[in-house]
Amino acid sequence: MTEQNKFKYLWPTLFGSFYNSDHSKIKKELIKYFEKYKKNNPIGNKSGENYKLYESKYDLHLQKNETLDNLFKNFMSKSFFATAKEANKDYLNLFGKPEIGVTFVDSWFVHYEKGGFVTPHAHGQCSWCCVYYVQIGEDGSITNGGTYFQKPTPSRGTLDFGSYYNKFLSANFNPEEGRMYIWPSHLMHGSYPYDGKEDRIIISANVQVFIMENGKPIKSI
Repeated sequence: MTEQNKFKYLWPTLFGSFYNSDHSKIKKELIKYFEKYKKNNPIGNKSGENYKLYESKYDLHLQKNETLDNLFKNFMSKSFFATAKEANKDYLNLFGKPEIGVTFVDSWFVHYEKGGFVTPHAHGQCSWCCVYYVQIGEDGSITNGGTYFQKPTPSRGTLDFGSYYNKFLSANFNPEEGRMYIWPSHLMHGSYPYDGKEDRIIISANVQVFIMENGKPIKSI
């Protein structure tokens, strides 16, 4: 019997939201390591979208630090894995029972000063990106150091109810210490200026997610 009256979403934008229950245990160690890193590398990366902040080099996942290593290999990798699996759940049967591997392409920390922010930008050479909130301070909020995303599709052309779902031009994400948000790499995003008593500190990362075959990633499918 032919099934009728079906609905199917095409080209949805998936966001992942994950909370690290161990964050309170590792926060001080992360901040301690970042302070040491800044002393050893006083000149951070300079990027056109950054204002009043310190950005590390993009190899944080390669640093020899046990706390960071556990964070990347456990919490962050598992979160990226879960997001990629959810995004591709309708296609997993094409690969049988695939082994999936997460590879960190870039990772870095950002230490915002008072008034610091990041203008809209997108990341390349990866499939998923993230922000992990290490410290936001008591003053942190959606509009005070929060992360925002710009809609990737054109604005709606009419103002009727039928197109209301396409109305909003941006989405704001509330910062929370220990929280990590994951999004597709093509999305333009930035952060609101931060004006708080404690410095705002985050970790960002770009990853590629591969189907594995005989322990090696299949880089094109």
